[in-house]
Amino acid sequence: MPATTSTRSFSDVPDAWPSRWPYWALALIAGLVLLCSGCAALPTPTPQPATTAIADFEPTRLARMTERVLPGDDRSGFRLLPFGPSAFATRIELTRLANRTLDVQYYLLQADNTGLALMRALRDAAARGVRVRLLVDDLYTAGEDELLLALASFPNVEVRLFNPFPAGRGSQLGRYMASGFDFRRINRRMHNKLFVADNAVAVAGGRNMADEYVMNADGSNFVDMDVFAAGPVVRDFSRAFDTFWNSEVVYPVQAIASSGLARGELQARFEAATARARPPEATEVAPGDKLPGIDGDMAQDIAEALNTRLLPMFNLPFELQRARLGPLLWAKARVVADPLTKTAGRNQALDSLDETVAGEVVYWLTGALDHIKMVSPYFVPSRGAVASIGALRARGVGVELVTNSLASTDEPWVYIGYWAHMRDLLDMGVEIRELSPTLSAKRKRYGITGRRTGALHMKNAIRDHREVFLGSLNLDQRSAKINTELGVIIDSPEMAAQLESFADVGSAYSLRLKPANGGVEWVEKEDDGRETVYDIPPETTAWQRFKLRVMGPFIPESEL
Repeated sequence: MPATTSTRSFSDVPDAWPSRWPYWALALIAGLVLLCSGCAALPTPTPQPATTAIADFEPTRLARMTERVLPGDDRSGFRLLPFGPSAFATRIELTRLANRTLDVQYYLLQADNTGLALMRALRDAAARGVRVRLLVDDLYTAGEDELLLALASFPNVEVRLFNPFPAGRGSQLGRYMASGFDFRRINRRMHNKLFVADNAVAVAGGRNMADEYVMNADGSNFVDMDVFAAGPVVRDFSRAFDTFWNSEVVYPVQAIASSGLARGELQARFEAATARARPPEATEVAPGDKLPGIDGDMAQDIAEALNTRLLPMFNLPFELQRARLGPLLWAKARVVADPLTKTAGRNQALDSLDETVAGEVVYWLTGALDHIKMVSPYFVPSRGAVASIGALRARGVGVELVTNSLASTDEPWVYIGYWAHMRDLLDMGVEIRELSPTLSAKRKRYGITGRRTGALHMKNAIRDHREVFLGSLNLDQRSAKINTELGVIIDSPEMAAQLESFADVGSAYSLRLKPANGGVEWVEKEDDGRETVYDIPPETTAWQRFKLRVMGPFIPESEL
C-alpha cells in the first residue's frame, strides 16, 4: 500500500524508495480540509465503445508456443516467479512476442526505471500493431499526467484511470484536498495486478510495477511473488480485466488529465525519458550454476533442487526469448475477482464479504481438513476471522501465519490492527512468524530473493499442502471490503511444495506466549538450536513502539 507524496516530472527517473502516506492519515487530512475546500467533480461519463479480449487467440505465437506444453484438457499450465528481475523480464518478453493484444492492469505503475521501461515496451508493441489497453489505479499517478497522456497519444494505445481524482493532480495532498467531500469514493481503490498477452498467457500476483517490487531499487526491496499462467485460466483472467475496462468507474486519461504540450512534444519527452530507464537485469542460469543474488549456505542447500524446481523459474524469460517453453505445472484452477459493486461501496456499507475475493478465500481456507498457511504482508483480521481461525484450531487444523515484523513492515500503522489479535491467535495455537529485515543477512542465507530485501509483499495461502492461492489480496479489512482484488486458486500439490520450500524459518522471528504471564515474546532461532528471546518487537525503537500505542486508538481498523 505505498504512496508517493512528492511531485515528479516524468522526465526524472527516481532511484529512492517512495515515501508513504497511510490511508488513515490521508483520511484525516481530507477531513481537516473539508471546511476550506470545494469538491471537484468528475466529468460527465462519455460512453466508450466496449472492447474485449480476442476470442481467436489460437493462431498467435504465444498460443502456439504454450499449446506444445499444455495437457489439452481443462487444466492450465503454471510456473512460479519468485525472483523480481525474472518476473519483470517475463513481462517484457511477452510484450515482444504478442501478436494481437496486451491487457495490463496495475495498482501502481511508477515513473521510475521499472515503470518507464515497461511503458516503453508497451509503446514498442503498439508500434508493431498490437492493441494495448493499460488500466491504472489513479491513486499514485500524481505528477505523471503528461507521461500517461504521451503514452496514450501513440497509435494502438489506450490508457484508462480507475476511480480518478478530477483535480489537484500535481500532488498527492492536492488531490485529496480537491476531493475532500468525495472521500468515500476516492478511498476505494483497484488493487489488482494483471498482465495478459494475446489472451493466451498471463502473469498475476502481488507485484506492482515499480523498482522496489522487482529488486531494482538501490535500498530495500520487497519479497514478492507472481505466477505465469497459460491455458483456460487465462480466459478467466481476461474476462475479469474486461469487466473493469468497460466499467463506468474508469475514464480515458484524456478525460481527466491535461497538458499544454502538443502531441509531438509529449511523444518526444516520452522517448527521452523511457530511453534512459534501466530495468532490472535477469540472468540466465545454467544447470549447476549459482543462482543470482544468492550467497552463503543457501546456494549449497538448494543445489539438488536447482534443475527440478528453481532453474525454470529463473530462466522463463529466456525460454520465451527463444520460443522454446519448458514444462509447466499442470493443474485445475479458478480465478477469483471482486465485482464492481465493491467499488460502489456495497460491501463496506453492508459490512459483508459476499461475492468478494476475501469471502472466497476465507470460505476456501475454512474448508481445510489438515493445515493452512497464510502469507500476508498486512494482517488485520476481523473478530469474525479470528473466530473462524479458532474454529479451525478446534477441529485440529494446523494454522500458520507469516507476516511482516514491526521492524520490516513498510506500513507500521497496519501492525496496530494485527497487534490487537496477537495474543488470542497464539493462545489458539496459531504458529506465527514475522519476517526480520536483518536475520537473513546475519545468517548469510538470502534465499531466492537475494541480498536486497526488506518488507514482505507476497500474498499467498496454502490449504492442506495441495491447493494454493496467489494474488493481490492482503488479509486485512481494506482488501476485504474496500479495495478490489484479484487472484487464482490452483490445485497443485507440487506448487504447494515449491512455495513451502522457499521459506527460511530462521530468517523470521517465531512468536509465543510467556508461560508466566501470557505476554508475547519473539524468538530468534539459530541453526544450532540456540534461542535469543525478546519481550518487545525486536529491531525497533522505543519511539516506534510509543507512536503505535499512542496513535492506535485513533486509527480506524476498517481503514487498515
